[in-house]
Amino acid sequence: MSKINVASKEKKKKFEMPDGFVTLFYLVVIVFLLTYIIPAGEFNRIELDGRTVVDPSSFKYIEQTPLKPFDFFKSIPQGIQAASQLIIMILLIGGSIRIFDGTGAIRASLISLKNTIGEDKSYVVLTTIMLFFGALGAFPGMLEAAIPFAPLCIGIALTLGYDILVGIYIALVPIVAGWSAGVTNPWTTGIGQSLAQLPMFSGIGYRMICFIVFMAITILFILKYAAKIKKDPKSSLVYGFNIDHLKVDEVDEDIEFTTRLKLVLLIFAATIFTIVFGTLNWGWGLTEMSAFYIIGAIIGGIVAGYKPNKIANEILEGGKAIFIGAMAIGLARAISIIMDQGHITDTIVNYLASLLQGMSPTFNAIGMFVIQTLINFFIPSGSGQAVVTLPIMIPVADIIGLNRQIAILAFQFGDGLSNLCYPTVGALIAFLAYTKIPFSKWLKFIIKYMLIVWAVSILLLAGAVLINFS
Repeated sequence: MSKINVASKEKKKKFEMPDGFVTLFYLVVIVFLLTYIIPAGEFNRIELDGRTVVDPSSFKYIEQTPLKPFDFFKSIPQGIQAASQLIIMILLIGGSIRIFDGTGAIRASLISLKNTIGEDKSYVVLTTIMLFFGALGAFPGMLEAAIPFAPLCIGIALTLGYDILVGIYIALVPIVAGWSAGVTNPWTTGIGQSLAQLPMFSGIGYRMICFIVFMAITILFILKYAAKIKKDPKSSLVYGFNIDHLKVDEVDEDIEFTTRLKLVLLIFAATIFTIVFGTLNWGWGLTEMSAFYIIGAIIGGIVAGYKPNKIANEILEGGKAIFIGAMAIGLARAISIIMDQGHITDTIVNYLASLLQGMSPTFNAIGMFVIQTLINFFIPSGSGQAVVTLPIMIPVADIIGLNRQIAILAFQFGDGLSNLCYPTVGALIAFLAYTKIPFSKWLKFIIKYMLIVWAVSILLLAGAVLINFS
């Protein structure tokens, strides 16, 4: 009898929370079941300046259209297909970064920086990395660009004596914070202002203030946590977590930052700069970005002294390392496909928008922020959420006397910040899938940051109303 009890206890101890990929699959199942529960409805779509948008006065309920079980499974390859261009870009970027990282140039520069400033100032390395990713999110709006950097950033964090959570954080959180501020983010600010018929990227000064505030919170939060776990590794939320699957290479502390490695690093920086410049000035999309990453990787490999076979193998290995994360993007896209096929997306949007009626401008700005945050769970796409919700929210803002610029700001905050705590967001799940950190563990880690940054967002929106931000 006692042996049975012991066996039972051992089984209980072996229970593990599902990882991010499994959690995401469960959510796809839940959304599929919701097509049987939520009434089907739709808005009429109209063409406006070459873009299909919603006619906010045209909502109507239609016959229920729940998906069949086979349609549920079809939505998964359909989601992967819909996200194929993004998935390809992520795999290619992962391969390209593998070449630059494999030369040792990036890590040698960081080790050199750490040795120069001293072991006790490794926080400068973390801050530098976070500012880089924050800028990627705020200006060209490259949210998913953080995914291929997962192996590199986690390796750097572990090398500096921190944990996996720090490695995830320094890439993912700053890029989301920057994306949310949306200084010149073409996918949220750009599309939003276009739909609102506002001058492109107008109001950049206040959004820059938002960016600085978000980044200050982001940097201070993780530096406090990092200092705590460096002093006492057992205080880490993932202390004792098995990291064998990450295959993070140990970095030689005595690695020399040679002229060749400096050239490789310069090529890497030039590659990133050119891609950012191209997205802002030449209208580059995912295809052009992917192509230039390949060019940069080949040049970097040649300068590093790699032979053609070595370059090809490194690109393939880098793609393999990030494959699970890339596929999580496709699985997340299945959610919106199911909602659209079941005709429940418009019903949810219409109901949430109706809740804004009858409030003051300040409360309406906050209400829009809350609603956009809720909608982002179901439509975790900045551009997708913009074209679905803003044609409804903008007329509502006009009716209640709320500045359109503030409505766009509320949309940016709602669409962006919640990307850090929703298991429907492909970028987040990509990091968790790669590291095998359970979603519940990540949520426990990030929730305090979320509460702080949400509270600050409310204050920034109230300030926007106070100064009539326009």
